Amino acid sequence: MKIKVFTGQDRAYHNELIWKNLVNLFNKKQGLTIKSFIKSQKKFIHNLNLNGKNKYKTIEIIKNYYNNPNKYLAEQIFWNTINNKFNLFT
Repeated sequence: MKIKVFTGQDRAYHNELIWKNLVNLFNKKQGLTIKSFIKSQKKFIHNLNLNGKNKYKTIEIIKNYYNNPNKYLAEQIFWNTINNKFNLFT
């Protein structure tokens, strides 16, 4: 099996795609369980065939959201994380 070598620009693009997919899943979270939410995100990440240690950072954010008892606060933390990570909505 040949390992793909990505440039820094490729990695940044893939990273942005992963975070945007997280936002899309979060926006349609109604009816999604934590298990299906994580499964969808992992499937998306695996389809990109990425190597690296931080490719599952978005999974940790999903877990933190679902484990927080205060959903209003959890949602605010989620959006602050997204806005601080990438300015996707400007």
